[in-house]
Amino acid sequence: MTIHTSPWPAVDLPECSVWDLVWSNPNNVPDAKPAVIDGASGRVWTRSELKTAAQQVAYGYRNTLGLQPGQVVCLFSPNSFYYHLLVIATQCAGCVFSGANAAYTPKELEHQLGDSTAAVVLCHPSVLETALAATRALGWSKQKQREKIVLAVQRDETGPAGDIYKCLNDIMTKVMPKPHHIANPKETVAFLGYSSGTSGKAKGVRTSAYNMTSVLSILKPLDITRDDVHLAVLPLNHIYGLTKLTVWPIVQGQTVVVMPKFELAGFCSLVERYKVSVILLVPPIALLLARDPIVDNYNMSSLKLVISGAAPLGPELERDLAKRLKTNVTQAYGLTESSPTTHYCPISSPSPGSIGPLLPMMKGRICDPETGEDVKEGEQGEMLLQGPNIMLGYLNRPEANAETLYEDKDGIWLKTGDIAWVDKRGFYYITDRLKELIKYKGLQIAPAELEGTLLDCPYVADAAVIGVWVEAQATELPRAYVVPSAEGKKQMDPAKAIREWVDGKVSNHKKLRGGVRLVESVPKSPSGKLLRRILREEAKREEEREAPMPLAKL
Repeated sequence: MTIHTSPWPAVDLPECSVWDLVWSNPNNVPDAKPAVIDGASGRVWTRSELKTAAQQVAYGYRNTLGLQPGQVVCLFSPNSFYYHLLVIATQCAGCVFSGANAAYTPKELEHQLGDSTAAVVLCHPSVLETALAATRALGWSKQKQREKIVLAVQRDETGPAGDIYKCLNDIMTKVMPKPHHIANPKETVAFLGYSSGTSGKAKGVRTSAYNMTSVLSILKPLDITRDDVHLAVLPLNHIYGLTKLTVWPIVQGQTVVVMPKFELAGFCSLVERYKVSVILLVPPIALLLARDPIVDNYNMSSLKLVISGAAPLGPELERDLAKRLKTNVTQAYGLTESSPTTHYCPISSPSPGSIGPLLPMMKGRICDPETGEDVKEGEQGEMLLQGPNIMLGYLNRPEANAETLYEDKDGIWLKTGDIAWVDKRGFYYITDRLKELIKYKGLQIAPAELEGTLLDCPYVADAAVIGVWVEAQATELPRAYVVPSAEGKKQMDPAKAIREWVDGKVSNHKKLRGGVRLVESVPKSPSGKLLRRILREEAKREEEREAPMPLAKL
């Protein structure tokens, strides 16, 4: 067996609550330093203001809303000035934080609320109608909605809904409770993120307090200091933004500028205005920053580091971005199931295309997906990971746990589903994905979920969905291969009718941007399992046929 380890020295792994680590202030940062800045308005939480307000909200969770330690608080909101406050307050109160994607449809939110048994929904006014529809579907009465839905803004930002529902002013008091004590951080769930799987609906990932404090500790090699300024444009509900832009910067004493939604000119303007030095992003944003002429209108010279994650960044794009912004560009890797970060490529050892070596305290293996045996040095296989940040397991999904978590004499290993290889220095390279997940601009899409939606369409007799890579957008797009029903064949343009029907039923990022292909049948095994591999091969052949012919040499 070949077990890879980290080149970095070991770090201390505290066994404490997330709250205690967040405010441990290892870098001796002054209380008056800005912790969070609202990019649009310029409003500021200083470190002391944020800590005080979080304790006051925690008291409101426990006393005004009646929450008990261990109950789930769901925050359904785009990035906002209050996001850090509400996340940290859950840890002070001993509650479990579960962030929901603000782009969710009512059905998707209904699933997360029901699966997590969320006791309270903190909701931004802009997505209130979705929350009301989702909770109605769960059987919440109007009275229960008034009691358990809280608008996640202050009174002057609620609009007319503030006359019906509580807001932050109603749950914040001047009482300063003692933070909830956690007796066993290794077994106490602190966060419940939702990760799409290949079997359809998103699964709840049980992240313990120890998982989170461990990942916050092993991030030590990242080339970031207490004086850096982050721009939070990644969704803060996702584990990538939650850990790296919500919790970790407060531990380190850095300042975070919050942007509700990505828009290139606004993004560049905030970098210039607040002298942002560090940006965490996903490949589609990297592509825009590397190629769009708008970037030239802004002073981006404050940037010292760009880290890409959530999906592989090609070496050519990595180089182009570094050249355009005149800064360091590198990659990191992680999963919701690993809280998330496991690898980082340091700027002292530039390796375009690599996610770098394992972070401290991490172990890795590269195994043959068929046999489970370790492959030879330099060969490709499925990446398995072990470390203190690996999840406790999925919520109420014993079969998924058995498929994803593998135990041997060396401990529990997380089967990532990603195909990788390791060079002689211990630097990892992701080359493919064993899992069927589609990643659109860093957001996960389960093909089985889209296939379920397609089969509800009256124009569809059978369907399969795959992701197709589009270089021009630096992302995968979901494409459907559909056998039209008799009703579908009557449509003037069946593919268009099917696509419009599905796009009206799903979140924006799940729309069939890769198109709809009409077929006589979808490939299946004798047992009835969809053979998406055959469709991916067909998609590659289509791409080759459509590619322009090279010019002949004269």
